[in-house]
Amino acid sequence: MAREPMMRGEEAPTTNPLSLMPAEARQALMRPSEEIRAVLMARLANMSPEELRMLDNAISPDVARVLIRLLPELQQIVEQVAGNPREAAQPREGMGALGGM
Repeated sequence: MAREPMMRGEEAPTTNPLSLMPAEARQALMRPSEEIRAVLMARLANMSPEELRMLDNAISPDVARVLIRLLPELQQIVEQVAGNPREAAQPREGMGALGGM
């Protein structure tokens, strides 16, 4: 079934399901999940050192900021690996956004 074009003055339908949720539910959904963090850590642990280097080189600090919005658990992982939240926020020379995991 074809969708009719929008008439002038009509607003586009909301496609973001979060916009229909109460603010508290949206905030809860965006909080880091311990389960997701554990899965990501397990997956990273299964990667070879070469794969980890490739991942670290491919993810620039700018891309990392976007990924952390998508997966806030990544911030916790980077901080854990760096051992210091301030260090994690400042990638060292020659290291990618993941801090040389």
